[in-house]
This record gives sequence, structure tokens and C-alpha cells, in this order.
Amino acid sequence: MARYKNGINGAFSGKVGTVIGSSCRGIIYMKSLPETYSVPPTPAQLNQRLKLSMVSGWLRPLLNWINTGYQIFNGAKTPMNAAISYHMKEALVGEGPDYSIDFTKAIFSRGDLLVSLVKSAVLLVNSTMHVVWENGPFSLFCKEDDQANFIIYNPAKGKFITFKNVAARGVKEAVLKLPKSFAGDILHGWLHFVNEQGNQVSTSVYFSGPN
Repeated sequence: MARYKNGINGAFSGKVGTVIGSSCRGIIYMKSLPETYSVPPTPAQLNQRLKLSMVSGWLRPLLNWINTGYQIFNGAKTPMNAAISYHMKEALVGEGPDYSIDFTKAIFSRGDLLVSLVKSAVLLVNSTMHVVWENGPFSLFCKEDDQANFIIYNPAKGKFITFKNVAARGVKEAVLKLPKSFAGDILHGWLHFVNEQGNQVSTSVYFSGPN
């Protein structure tokens, strides 16, 4: 970069050919444009981009849920970045470009509260799902008033349905109203709990929905 007082036709601002004219605090500067290189991405880079695009696109509708579910990651790595990293490493299966998500390995919430195991998930005639779970002993990390949250995914429709704070842990059951269009589809579900203050969560538990 060079400083100059007068060009052939005086000072100028902006790009002219391969140089750029600009000023800073009354001083005129001229610099050349940076060289550009067009290097095609390698197969490994293209494969990594494909994996990132697939996982981030699948998780994007759950951004607010992941911000709560992965709230323990509040440093250099954001909750969404942590979720994407996990699913790329642990839940993505297959060989490129034919990747898919192993729904049994998907985790939408990670925390210190204890999990409760889903005993049954039954689809009723009125497009509702009746979910029953079993709790361990109640403690500081497993309270009766922890709130149950559900995520239901329909791969045939490519759609998530979420249910926030639908029942207290101590109730041990919840009824989820599903879209009528989900009838007959295979569904995948996840249950996790959030404490009353909203600053602690349990790791999500996977369960398969009825056919």
C-alpha cells in the first residue's frame, strides 16, 4: 500500500483497474487488489460440506429447543454447534452422498437431571399419542415437578412437532395431540425434562412411535 498526494488526474476513491484509492484522516492511499485463487474443493471437503448441510438443516427447526437442551455448552461452542458436532459424529450413518440420520442416536437435550424411561407410546383413534414413563427415585436431580418435554419427528413428512411442559414428571404420563396427517406414518419421539427454574435439563430419551 502506498501513500500519494496527487495522481495524474488528482486523487481518486474506489477501484480503478487493479488498484483501489481511499483516504484515512485526510491521507490518500492507493493499494493493489488482492490476488484471488480459484482452487476447487477436494472430495473430502465436499463430503464434509454435505454432512454439515444435512445435519444442520435437520436440526435448524429445533434451534430454540437446542438452545435450552444444550445450554451446558455456553462457552466458545454454541449449543447448536455442539448439537451439530455430536450428530455429525454419532448419529449420521451411511456413505456419502447417501447419508441418513440414525434417529435412535439423536440427542436433543444433554444435562444432569436424571432420565425417565418411556414404557409405552400408544396412538389413539383421535390422533393423540398416550405416552407413559417410569421414574427412578425422586431426588435433587429427579423432582416430581420437573416438566416433561416431547419432540416427535415424522420422516415421511419431514416435520417436527414439539410439546413443551406438557406434564410434571410425577404424573408419569402425557397425551400429545398430533396432526391428523400423521396417521399411519412411522414416528420417532424423544422425552426430556426441564426443572422448574429452566436451568437444568435431562438427557433426552428416544422412543419409537406406533406405526
